[in-house]
Amino acid sequence: MAYKPTTNLTNFKPAGVLGRLFKKAKLHNQLDDQLQVLLGAQFKGLSLCLVEGNSVTLIAPNPALAYRANKQRGALLAIVQKVQGLSNTTKLLIKVNKKGV
Repeated sequence: MAYKPTTNLTNFKPAGVLGRLFKKAKLHNQLDDQLQVLLGAQFKGLSLCLVEGNSVTLIAPNPALAYRANKQRGALLAIVQKVQGLSNTTKLLIKVNKKGV
């Protein structure tokens, strides 16, 4: 039987550790989508990087946006807490994407 690559991962259900990683990635993407809807024009470009406990890390594409976001950390924390699943967030970190991706 010839190898047939999987191009549509919609119905792909891996088991074990890989399955847990897929679920975590899917949840992360859903949280980021909800956050993008709530972010104002001045914060466009920020994206969810890491959720660990009560801490959320956002990543900015450039230092200027990271600086503006750090100056308005309280407002951003309130926006993040409106996202279903991130309402218990108490710490917000903002980092710059140094890779330029």
